Amino acid sequence: MVANSDRVPFHLESPKETSRSEARYHPEDKPWNQYRDVKVIVVGSGISGISAAVLLSHKVPNAKITVYEKFSKVGGTWAANVYPGVRCDVPSHVYQLSFETNANWSEYYPKGAEIQQYYERVLEKHGLTENVKTEHQVVRATWLKDASKWAVEVRELQSGNVFVDTADFLVNAQGRISDPNYPDIPGLRDIYQGSVIHTARWPSQIDIAGKKVAIIGNGASGQQLLPNIAPVVEKIDHYVRNKTWVTPTFVRDLHQATKDAPGGPVYSEEQQTRFREDPSVLLEHRRELESKFHHPPGGDRLDSEKNNALREKIIEVMRERLDGDEEWLQRVLPDYAPGCKRLTPAPGYLETVKSDKVEYITEGIKAFTPKGILAADGTERQVDIVILATGFEPSFNSRFPVIGTDGTDLRDKWSINGPIGYPETYLGIMAPGYPNYFFVLQAQGNARGGSVPLQTELSATYIARAIRKVQSQSYSSLDPREEAAQEFNDICAAAFENSVLTDKCNSWFKQGKGATRVVISWPGTFHHRAQALREPRWEDFNFARRHGAEKNRFEYFGDGSTAFENSGNPEDLIRYVIDSSKVDIATLHETWTE
Repeated sequence: MVANSDRVPFHLESPKETSRSEARYHPEDKPWNQYRDVKVIVVGSGISGISAAVLLSHKVPNAKITVYEKFSKVGGTWAANVYPGVRCDVPSHVYQLSFETNANWSEYYPKGAEIQQYYERVLEKHGLTENVKTEHQVVRATWLKDASKWAVEVRELQSGNVFVDTADFLVNAQGRISDPNYPDIPGLRDIYQGSVIHTARWPSQIDIAGKKVAIIGNGASGQQLLPNIAPVVEKIDHYVRNKTWVTPTFVRDLHQATKDAPGGPVYSEEQQTRFREDPSVLLEHRRELESKFHHPPGGDRLDSEKNNALREKIIEVMRERLDGDEEWLQRVLPDYAPGCKRLTPAPGYLETVKSDKVEYITEGIKAFTPKGILAADGTERQVDIVILATGFEPSFNSRFPVIGTDGTDLRDKWSINGPIGYPETYLGIMAPGYPNYFFVLQAQGNARGGSVPLQTELSATYIARAIRKVQSQSYSSLDPREEAAQEFNDICAAAFENSVLTDKCNSWFKQGKGATRVVISWPGTFHHRAQALREPRWEDFNFARRHGAEKNRFEYFGDGSTAFENSGNPEDLIRYVIDSSKVDIATLHETWTE
């Protein structure tokens, strides 16, 4: 108890006028519109672009979305790659968007055309077909600081005309495996007189029956192509620079496709009907397959027990497919760790390579002659058609100039000889100095586990959160702080020390050839990435206030009411009243739709 003599007298005084009273801010006399109109441009309509466009159309109210696509149809790599035998080595019921399940896949491993058609249907279902402008190529994007918008230059490929479109947000969903890489070999373009085809630009009218053919390259495209054309051509010269591990499946415990059944089991009409009529059966099938794509880490370390065990398992599979021929096994075995390059099942490839119709050549190519190819050992082989299965242009950098706040092209910053020297992303989704600019599967954006479509959904959801942050409050733009991006990339560099990805193979997973920087991967698992992206670290961002909010950051408060409660729909006022048995208390009152 305090003695009376220690008590401090309390006096109620009238509030004094201060200079702050003169700084009172009165917001506009209108309701708070949490979802003011915004425009989004998406570049590319492959899986990343379609996933982004669909999710943003649902997650960002009042968003006008335009997708620019350089090809004549959507689907990205599945629109570009139509060579004989092209298909996915991930099960069809995994290689789809989680929110758009398809009960009608025809095979365990889907053909490329079936995947492309699936994504066409997804766009149509969500009313976005007309939002996609095909045969329109983005050639440049410039951030207009004063307007807080992107000026995007687009070329109409039919006419050649270039026009400028503007948007509040720019999402780069360019693919990695659609633009062909043409090797720099003397005589290819100006001396050889036969037909030259790249697997990513396969002509619909080409006739290879009875022809002598050269296939250059033995990545996934070359491995799929060779057994599919061998029955109809006269002869195949197969030029192999880097040998490839041929695995039983892409991940363990999947069905092993074979030469005679490269698509694996066929889904019968009866099975498809059951999937359609009983969603629980389809769900169980999907869950069984998805579970195989999440496994404990450890096998991706050089000289680890798990990686060595994987090597021995793959060698046994390759030996079996070569009918136990040890001499052939030694000819095709790579000299780097499994996982340094993408593992490829390639059903039928090894069985066909050792056939009499194929000549397996590892000496390298010196030059093209008018009628064929001169190998490094001096042997000239004449062919009617050269097929380049030489992969794709590296695309962890932008394919078009992206000019940021300081007037610098992002490609220059990220080039090997640039001031940064590698694609320095923030969480694989943004870049410092390029406000309101996002990418879906850029460097460090693909985590271990889960499928590519699932990874794109994580990115698109994060992008939606960032757009809503700007859209709903007093901001015109946001971009990550440089130090935040640097620290994220420091984590990435450390995560891949002693990784099989850093072994001596040449792979598009990396910045360059050999033991160079790993740029494809998130430094952890799918679930690690999902947790990290779930709650944006707003403290990592620079924010710019939008026009009208310079004096007060809470100008968006408006008159104290919200636009949705003035909609005239009584249901808007009681969104929070739902079946209590379905309430997830952990996320109660946290979702943006409430």
